[in-house]
Amino acid sequence: MQNDYVEQLTNASKSSYASLQELGAINTRALQNMMDLQLEFVSFNIDKGIEHTKLLTNSKNYKDYLSAESELAGECCTRTMDFTKQAASILSESRDEIVSWLDKGFESAEANVKVPAKRTTKKANALK
Repeated sequence: MQNDYVEQLTNASKSSYASLQELGAINTRALQNMMDLQLEFVSFNIDKGIEHTKLLTNSKNYKDYLSAESELAGECCTRTMDFTKQAASILSESRDEIVSWLDKGFESAEANVKVPAKRTTKKANALK
């Protein structure tokens, strides 16, 4: 009897450890993808900052400057929206993976739970 409990605890511990490793891998992938996207976003902003500085120093008249500035601002807005969509996609994929991980964990827990035998008390036996 005691060996059964020890075996169940050992199996539960191994299963929990494997499950947490899987969760860690999901989180690591999501974090890596977000960090890569953030690095790309920072690089884009640095490049656009340099472009903006060149625009300020090389513009000969006000109309050319405003035209180029408007084009640069439009490009920045469009690209920022793209980055936002990519970030939302990464987070959505991560959420889906975590939901799948949770479902798998609940199924595993249900399969491993043993329903205890119904106990009868002396009172219940006396009432019969």
